[in-house]
Amino acid sequence: MNKESEIALQVLTLTVLASKGIKIARLSGNRNFNAKAIKAKMQSMKENGMLVPAIIVDAKEVIKAGLEIVDFETGKTISEANADKYVVLVDANHRYQAHLNLLKANEDLKEEERYKGEFYLIHALNETITVAKMLAEINICTNPWKGGDFPKGAKMVCKEELPLLDFIEELTSKGYPLPTASKWATFKSDITKDVMADAMAGKINEKLRKTNSLERGKKLLEAAMKSLSEGVLKSRTVVDWIIFKYDEATDENKVTVIDELVAFFTSLDRPKAELIEKAKGVRGGETKEGIINGLLNSFYEQFTQSKSTSTDE
Repeated sequence: MNKESEIALQVLTLTVLASKGIKIARLSGNRNFNAKAIKAKMQSMKENGMLVPAIIVDAKEVIKAGLEIVDFETGKTISEANADKYVVLVDANHRYQAHLNLLKANEDLKEEERYKGEFYLIHALNETITVAKMLAEINICTNPWKGGDFPKGAKMVCKEELPLLDFIEELTSKGYPLPTASKWATFKSDITKDVMADAMAGKINEKLRKTNSLERGKKLLEAAMKSLSEGVLKSRTVVDWIIFKYDEATDENKVTVIDELVAFFTSLDRPKAELIEKAKGVRGGETKEGIINGLLNSFYEQFTQSKSTSTDE
């Protein structure tokens, strides 16, 4: 083992790095923070300290790979000129935020109540793979990411223009589950976590390059958002109902059905929308999904009958 390898295998402390003027950065495209997860990690770290070191890579290598990094605390973009003053967390972002929160909380605590834990770090053991692949592999193998976290990582890595990925990432960043975002974008649930993980590793699935259904989905979601809250649109119930109506139509009527659905959602009044949003399943009775489907069918039938009547007149 050479000297460089020995240094890489050393477990470092944040205190030592700080004494050398080294700061912590994060990938700008890493997943969003989860407040609940941070709170749980704060409690764990205060009680037990840090059990496993965080994984870091040199900031210069990350920038050379074409990825954007930001100062962990300020959020400011780090340039190549300042990269030698940073290391980048590719793992343990939530733990580091918990560590920072605990240190800040010390200001209001008595000496005996204060958090005195150290933050430990280690350089990635395999330096032969790309940072993007490393990030994907870490999160596939340990599975701490939810499906909705992967589009953000995929968008960060992909240099190719992918409008479908952009739309899905926009939805998942708002809290839409990946399967729901996939259905709004494509009317299918084919854009999976595995597709996104492959994209993070540089393998672009052809499904991500297709845009033939994208404008349809955007138009429908925009119309639905005019009457319904995002809370109900994040579930698959509404989009599944839309897809059923679309699939039910003959090929020559599919475009007409889309236009009718857009008009239907645009015209849906608040009392009807509230019935959909507040629907609750009954134990031993009808499910929430069944109730919403029933309401949508009823309101849609009223809409089409009203439209037919006004046409006849």
